[in-house]
Amino acid sequence: MRRLALSALLASTALGCGPAAHTRAAGAVSPLAVRAVTWNPAKAPVGNVSAVAESGDVVAVFSDRGATVLTARAPVATDASVKDWVGAGALAGADGASSWILGVGANGHVYHLRGLSSFEDVTDRYGLGGARVLGAASLGGKYSGFLLAGQIAIADGTRVALYANAGVTFEELAGGALFGALVRPTGVQVFDVTRGGLTDYPLPGVTHAAVGANGRLYATTRRAVYVGDAGGQLSLVYDATNETIHGLVVSGSQVWFADGDELGVVDGDHVAETSGAKIARDAKLSSSPSGDVWVLSGGSIDRFARAENAVTTDTTWTSAISPIFARSCSSCHRPGGVSGTDLSTAQAWEGERAEIRQRVVDRKSMPPQGHPLSDEDRGAIERWLEGAPSPIPALTHL
Repeated sequence: MRRLALSALLASTALGCGPAAHTRAAGAVSPLAVRAVTWNPAKAPVGNVSAVAESGDVVAVFSDRGATVLTARAPVATDASVKDWVGAGALAGADGASSWILGVGANGHVYHLRGLSSFEDVTDRYGLGGARVLGAASLGGKYSGFLLAGQIAIADGTRVALYANAGVTFEELAGGALFGALVRPTGVQVFDVTRGGLTDYPLPGVTHAAVGANGRLYATTRRAVYVGDAGGQLSLVYDATNETIHGLVVSGSQVWFADGDELGVVDGDHVAETSGAKIARDAKLSSSPSGDVWVLSGGSIDRFARAENAVTTDTTWTSAISPIFARSCSSCHRPGGVSGTDLSTAQAWEGERAEIRQRVVDRKSMPPQGHPLSDEDRGAIERWLEGAPSPIPALTHL
């Protein structure tokens, strides 16, 4: 990644009349529709949540109750051995091969989800010894990064390399595509995991940084969103005009940010933003490999997905899917059914699109044995899923 230089000034320095560029008033923001995603249909208690991580269909929720593990959206275990968590993520395992769900405790130790039931202290397995871990991030491939007090550690499953901060205090570590991004008050430092080298990207007041799947750098201040272009420059793409931006994460191919009580995404060199999402103004964002975004605030946790270009209607579901539901799904997924997930309406299917695609179309693990589903019916479900989901105007906490 080449050195990034600021190529745009904020609206406060712009000359001339009319709304400044890159603002909502200037027409630089497109509409964004999102929908709430049901991730805990049984409403299992998870406590006051401080972090969340997922890998495949496994989700671990970290709270003052401990760590609650869900698989296929059903709770399977709670480990109460640690109850004060400061972070979590899905990183390359200490063996350098598998993906591990990790939690970082307030004691500076790193814990690994083992067997979907309990968490074990793996601080030593990552070669971190007595170091105090402040944060962790996947750097892509077999590489995991750890933010320490006074050092950065990079583990590759074989060895761990430690780099001194040289007196610089880093506030956040993000990574991806074999790059790491370190946030400090005066800017972002980006390092290439495989080739080495550290590059400074000055951005006074920077609050968050993220690295896209293609190695592109994203950064925010309390007021603005910046993105690295193909020429290697950091350019302003959104000016909120007020200090309202409070989150930034990369989730799969999506780049999410929080602006006041709205959610936004960066699409190339422009942004789209909701109107009426009503998230908390102190919310913290957490990534999902599915492209969804987790929103954490005040101990609560919600999950949202993009829901644009709506074409699916209740009428389409009623004619194409409802008969299939009656034949193959209703015995378990009717209201009050044994599955705990009601799929008896079009809106319910809209909220479970990703899960239905994964389990019915891709893995073919649903419906379970004894509830046959013909290839023709499975194909009809796949065709229905190809339609974009309908936006849900009112977003509520789950």
